[in-house]
Amino acid sequence: MLQHTSSSPLFRLSLSHELSKLHFLALSLLLGFELSYYLLIVQTGIAQHYHSNLVQLLPLFVGGVVGTLVSGMNFKSLTQPIHKIYLALGLQLILSFIYPHYNPFTLVLLGVSVGMMAPLGIYLFKEKQGLELLLALAIAYSVGTYGFTSFAEERTSLAIGFTFIALLSAFVLKDYKVEKTHTVQDGSVLVYLPLILWVLLDSNLFETLSRHEGLDIWSHRTFTIIVFHLLGLVGAYFIRMSSTKQHLFIALLFLGSYGASYLQMPFALALIYPFCISYYNVIVFRALTKEQSLAKLAIMMVFIGWIASGMGLGLALSQVLH
Repeated sequence: MLQHTSSSPLFRLSLSHELSKLHFLALSLLLGFELSYYLLIVQTGIAQHYHSNLVQLLPLFVGGVVGTLVSGMNFKSLTQPIHKIYLALGLQLILSFIYPHYNPFTLVLLGVSVGMMAPLGIYLFKEKQGLELLLALAIAYSVGTYGFTSFAEERTSLAIGFTFIALLSAFVLKDYKVEKTHTVQDGSVLVYLPLILWVLLDSNLFETLSRHEGLDIWSHRTFTIIVFHLLGLVGAYFIRMSSTKQHLFIALLFLGSYGASYLQMPFALALIYPFCISYYNVIVFRALTKEQSLAKLAIMMVFIGWIASGMGLGLALSQVLH
């Protein structure tokens, strides 16, 4: 009787529904806490520890590019995205125990692990999994904003905790199937050019503000920033418009953010800038999840993730735009 019940269509439907909900949560936690790791450990923690010295940070950048490209390659016994994620997060977890005291070699290894996770984490998402993406970004921006004011040298427990949650979520997804139903058309690399521009502008403004005592919005308006991050995510999820109008809207948001920074208006900046970041990132992730080829996604992530953000950091340090 029990065997008959467990093999019935109703039982299988119920089991499939429960598994779907579990995958929903695991996907969101995996991407959410890996992004939190990038924000608090790589982008701000290590950068602050090395005083944004581009020469000392070069091994991290090189490792990041190598890891991103490697994620798109297939090896004899390493072809499944989830298995590559196990490898990347395992390496990231080991390296988290020595944060932030890295030498050039361990910086390269950390870059490889984080670089691998960038396209792999996105590739797991299917085009229509908007709610999972929304929750993941909500986790990342809430945790990242709340932890931003913590001392960079004292984030070892955060590095270990974030990686452990991401790795545990990845194990929950061991039977998860990635099914891509849509891809960006061949020769449509130009679609990604605005995304590269948005990441560059964001990186430059973020790195500039984080070094400007008069515009340190994170220390004094933490919860305001979190609320407007969430509003930006919800807005991007529900507002439907053509691609051209979306990019024009994002351009206006960046214009408002840069204007508020030039005019020394921290309160306006705390409202517009978080909304802008969240909104444009949903557009970026939506575009990337449509890509069917992991190899092509990895190449695009080199430009969108590493080169654009590296140029933004360089601009911020040179103070060309500020």
